[in-house]
Amino acid sequence: MVIVWIGYCLSIAGLLALAAFASERALGHFRKPVRWGWFAAIVGSVALPFAAFLAPGLLPGLGGAPWAPLVRLSEAVVVSSAPAAPEAAGSIVWSDAGTLGALAGGVWALLVAGMLLHLGWAYRRLQSEMRTWTPGRVLGSPVLIADDRGPAVVGIRHPVVVMPRWIPELEDRLLRLVFLHEREHQRAGDHRLFAVAVAALVLMPWNLFLWWQLSRLRLAIEFDCDRRVLERGESPRDYADALITVGGRVSAPLLAAAAFAERRPAVERRLRRMTEPLARLRIPRTLGASGVAALAIILVLGTPQPEAPMDAPAPAAEIEENPLVRLVERAAQADQPTSIAFDTPPVLQNVDEVRQVLESAYPLNLKNAGIGGRVEMWLYVDLSGAVVNQEIKTGSGNDALDRAAMEVARQMRFRPARNQGEPTPVWVSQWVTFQVI
Repeated sequence: MVIVWIGYCLSIAGLLALAAFASERALGHFRKPVRWGWFAAIVGSVALPFAAFLAPGLLPGLGGAPWAPLVRLSEAVVVSSAPAAPEAAGSIVWSDAGTLGALAGGVWALLVAGMLLHLGWAYRRLQSEMRTWTPGRVLGSPVLIADDRGPAVVGIRHPVVVMPRWIPELEDRLLRLVFLHEREHQRAGDHRLFAVAVAALVLMPWNLFLWWQLSRLRLAIEFDCDRRVLERGESPRDYADALITVGGRVSAPLLAAAAFAERRPAVERRLRRMTEPLARLRIPRTLGASGVAALAIILVLGTPQPEAPMDAPAPAAEIEENPLVRLVERAAQADQPTSIAFDTPPVLQNVDEVRQVLESAYPLNLKNAGIGGRVEMWLYVDLSGAVVNQEIKTGSGNDALDRAAMEVARQMRFRPARNQGEPTPVWVSQWVTFQVI
């Protein structure tokens, strides 16, 4: 299950990264702020999967005929896994989903712990280093002077501008632009924006799309700050000279800091962004990029959420082949959801009939009021494929819709599951969604 959720998280993060990249292209054609698209992508890449896990059905997806009640019949998910082939004593079955899920969950927890330890160590080191910085003034404003740090804004609650000790060596025109850039970071709260993004990354440090989004956010923050400084009427030539001069003496990166100095590739991108003329045909290009961003967001909303499986007990040991014993065993299995071995899952056969039953079962007052809901049920499918028992696993929050879902479930007919070629009764997890579009 953990592996399925990791795949879901990667899908969401990848689509949101595409949407943010397209929005940057669209907004960049008109010299508009681009950092917010990347920030929203990072927050969404973490918040949407957690929301889907904590509140199943919150994002039910898109689709269905307009102005018609919908039933979304999820793929039947059987409680147990397929029976494994006999293994030698003492061997490990690495293909077991539970083993892989536990391993993936453990690695996830270790990575989060590693990130927290790394950030804690970096923060303590920064705090210790800050004690060696000395107060100073640049252009009449208070700053902190460090041996080999900055120019940057440091701190979350009480941000300060830190300048390297060599900063007075710059010409006055360049020094002024460097200081204006850092003060603009401080005024806009860019350091807090980046800190929130780093905190989101801590929750999913294995997500490569999140790392890429974070690097793009850092660059987008600098794009926007450059634009704001130049909009004050500053000389682009002098500003480019300042970037090149300071970029050649860049210090080590600071924890969650907004910095004027960047590595050479980032400086080159910023110079191109500042100096390139507005693109020709920018309106068609912007419309095209906006369409890509909108499509990516639609795909995010339509991405099916993983079904949360029930923690069912392990299959019981084989019982002597006795018809009476098997009848008693099946009767006990039908009482409540439990593990039953299979190798071919059941398949819903009467989809059209179920849709008709849903339309008639949907309470008219709720349908007219546009009130819908999503119900997840456990269904016990017998040897003939009929549903002979059902339980609500996740209710809709509306008793009338829950009763309607039970009525719909009773009309479902399946092609029965099989185990080693023989029909077998199983418990399945099935969603039914009531919605008017």
